[in-house]
Amino acid sequence: MTRKISFALEHNLGHITHGENLKSALSESASVCPEYFDIPFHNTPMPLPWSRIGAIRSNWTVRASLSAYYSIKSTAGTADAAFFHTQVTSIFSAGLMHRLPSIVSLDATPIQYDKMGSVYDHAPGNSALEALKKRLNIRSFNASKMLVAWSEWAKDSLVADYGISPDKISVIPPGIPLDSWLFPRERAKTSGVRFLFVGGNFARKGGNTLVEAFRAVTQEIPDCFLDIVTNDTGLADLPKNVIIHNGLVPNSPELLQLYRSADIFTFPTRGDCLPLAIMEAMAAGLPVIATDVGALKEAVVDSVTGLIVSRDNSGELSLAMARLVNDHALRKSMGSNGRERAREKFDSAVNYQRLVALLLSIADH
Repeated sequence: MTRKISFALEHNLGHITHGENLKSALSESASVCPEYFDIPFHNTPMPLPWSRIGAIRSNWTVRASLSAYYSIKSTAGTADAAFFHTQVTSIFSAGLMHRLPSIVSLDATPIQYDKMGSVYDHAPGNSALEALKKRLNIRSFNASKMLVAWSEWAKDSLVADYGISPDKISVIPPGIPLDSWLFPRERAKTSGVRFLFVGGNFARKGGNTLVEAFRAVTQEIPDCFLDIVTNDTGLADLPKNVIIHNGLVPNSPELLQLYRSADIFTFPTRGDCLPLAIMEAMAAGLPVIATDVGALKEAVVDSVTGLIVSRDNSGELSLAMARLVNDHALRKSMGSNGRERAREKFDSAVNYQRLVALLLSIADH
């Protein structure tokens, strides 16, 4: 029997790619008839009179949750279940979730996000506002039938900070279409070692630290190149052999070609949860240099699939980069291990079917 499932999906940053991969995977499912409601950060769709109220228009949580509530409510009479991603879309839907079996999915809890807030240009509110926010999130979490956390890191916070039973939480990372990223890594070299960095927000993803580290590396090893994929323009004072790529979209042929040409993926992010770019790099057979923030160590195993370095430490990063430049066998080994780990943990064909199974289980009860 086919079940109708309504999806409210945060359409912002890396969640855009997650939504695209989810839709692609579910397009082949005979068990689910999905209806998608993308909730963008800019120009969030809201009904009147809410869209005219300045205090609402300026608050992302309120905008997202109102938009998701009215979208899901419009299908509540015919839908068998609902899926909210992230939890910010679910805040005002607790009452609706008591009538419509629902799953809330998240990459990080609000408390975890607040702890990383400075790198996101985000500051927690006063104590009264934060207490209210926590109560609303707990109400939403309790109203859902199940919770999906992208990582053990996020699950631990749900249990410790929000009092949610571990039995109610399934850890299901986002998935990527592995077949699109399985590039042959043995190729004829026509140039030196190529580093790749992919980060929409150049500063938050550690781009400045990377440029400083790359400058140090090329003083000793000139035959290196760095491809930077970012939304930021006008980057200045870049060293030789740095190539900027603006305007590339997820899963595009141009982006895939950069992964195919790369030797090492560098991601010295200052704040993240579990970025899909890491998973794509591993699936592409690239060793990954990353920082120990959020749940990155659940993806990148230090000295096995890549190297973990300290945040904001260009000296440590440059040493890690030089180590991989000088050791082809280590690059090959880490890349192979990373590809296998991507198969085990981040296969969209597997992970999104796990989501489908959860949705069908709550729809049938």
